[in-house]
Amino acid sequence: MKKMDAKTIFQPKIWYIIAGAMALIGGIENYYNAESWAEKAWGADGLNDQSIAMEKLFGLFMAGFGAMGLTCAFALDGKAQAKFALANGAVISLLFVAMFSLLPSTGYEMPGAAFLAPPFIFMGGLMASGYLHMNDDEAPATEA
Repeated sequence: MKKMDAKTIFQPKIWYIIAGAMALIGGIENYYNAESWAEKAWGADGLNDQSIAMEKLFGLFMAGFGAMGLTCAFALDGKAQAKFALANGAVISLLFVAMFSLLPSTGYEMPGAAFLAPPFIFMGGLMASGYLHMNDDEAPATEA
């Protein structure tokens, strides 16, 4: 039986699949329900073509991140995948911190903590997986 340590739990490929799938699903949902998201964020008086367009844009951005994450899960491996996992997780986390910090100053009403926590959990897992595996030994290439 294999020991369940942190390196076993935090595999970059698995965390890329988890984070990528969640971002893709969330982005598609945000895109198709943009009017509802805009109304929640800006109120009925702030619901207009521009607020709906911004929600659709955010949905497209998240779907794009999801597609990128899934691509990294299947197109990369080893140290490259681990380094990208650490870097991608950090960049997206910083983007979310900036977005969640700046948007309320514009009158945008952010969803509650229960909604805001999962992206940081997924990005934390992605970063941890990258950090734990970025110095792993690569398997030597076999000669034909």
